[in-house]
Amino acid sequence: MRPAAGRVLLDDEPIEHTSIGERLALGVALVPEDRQRDGLVQTMSVGENLTLASLGRYTRGGRVSAQREREAIDRIVRDVTVKASGPNAPIGSLSGGNQQKVVLGKALLTEPRVLLLDEPTRGIDVGAKAEIFALMTEQAKRGLGVLFATSELEEAIHVPDRLLVMWKGRIVREIRRGTATREEIMTASEGPAKGETIGGAA
Repeated sequence: MRPAAGRVLLDDEPIEHTSIGERLALGVALVPEDRQRDGLVQTMSVGENLTLASLGRYTRGGRVSAQREREAIDRIVRDVTVKASGPNAPIGSLSGGNQQKVVLGKALLTEPRVLLLDEPTRGIDVGAKAEIFALMTEQAKRGLGVLFATSELEEAIHVPDRLLVMWKGRIVREIRRGTATREEIMTASEGPAKGETIGGAA
């Protein structure tokens, strides 16, 4: 989808017109909103889905090193705590929360610098939501830039270090963790008051 307006910069360099492969090489990975349609290949196994975006890392001379791929799969399954009967299990046999962990694990195997997540907890249970946010927090502590979009008010209040409220595609309020209130977010999301200047930067 082409951007409607604005620019996307990484290290002060524009990346909005780069290909998906180029963005992955630059260190930008996306966990899409619709995991079934955009995040997973339903005919592939758990392991095949996990390494799909990073397969080149395990390939030499046009051949995939099965051992290196399997080691990467085993490591990421432990790291993101995917509950499955094994890497050969059909992706459709997993719960929604575990499927989302596979999508997240696939992104992390590309060794990103910036992780983008669009509604990362949509359609999963409360326990899986907590695990997903714990994983995101841990990655942020390790230095990974994590940017996520959510329409869930409680997530917006409690999870991010910095919350940006948007209205009609523009940032209208920036709020630091621990200071956001439900009322402030709801008011900001309705747009600026008459005479108020729109400010804030991502």
